[in-house]
Amino acid sequence: MIAQNSTYINAPQFWSEVDLSGKINQKLVYQFDIQYARQGSASEINLLKYNSQLTIRPWLHYYLKPTIRLSAFAGIWYNYGINDIGQREYPEWRVAQQATFYSPFEKFTLSNRFRLEERFIKDRQGEFETVLRSRYQLKCVAPITKHTPETKGASYLVGFDEFFVNFGSKVTGYNLFDQNRVFIGYGYYLTNNLVIETGYFNQFQIESNGKAFDVNHVWQLTFYINNVFNKKVKNTTPDSGD
Repeated sequence: MIAQNSTYINAPQFWSEVDLSGKINQKLVYQFDIQYARQGSASEINLLKYNSQLTIRPWLHYYLKPTIRLSAFAGIWYNYGINDIGQREYPEWRVAQQATFYSPFEKFTLSNRFRLEERFIKDRQGEFETVLRSRYQLKCVAPITKHTPETKGASYLVGFDEFFVNFGSKVTGYNLFDQNRVFIGYGYYLTNNLVIETGYFNQFQIESNGKAFDVNHVWQLTFYINNVFNKKVKNTTPDSGD
């Protein structure tokens, strides 16, 4: 429940991602993504003013069947220090296990994604604290052109909502609710193997003190590079790691 004396902090941000993926065989898919974020402060709209975060993360996906995908990753999140807004500099190592269930319909595809994250966050005393967090995402992808799906010239609309549950720690606070993310975007196949996706991201997150909330308005830009080393196999559907 949100207290009446809560503080809301709005910050414009820009999140970018380059996502490289491809098939190893009919069941296994590799993925490697690099994410880079910049942001402004609550008092201005320059969303590119400060370095905010850099993420490097390799994945491995296993398709139990075409509509069920099991995944795991290990990666590092480096958070830049921003004195003007009180953001401290610290690294975070993270591993996760994930299951995604796809439900294709005639005009769109729904997916339900479940993830458990083990986070190792460096606190203000220089020690790494272990934090558990779970996430659930409901996503819809709908083609909007008559082109063959996942080929040059095809385009689609995408939207999702994702809810985060925090299991509690000193560094993240003991609030059960962690954050909620909503995204609405558009994707276009520049080639059979290169997709650009962009859109609006809203992030509503509680801070560790339980009294302040970040309400971030984000422009997201993602490039998917798919099966560039083996163009003879069928592409996998673009899917941002975050």
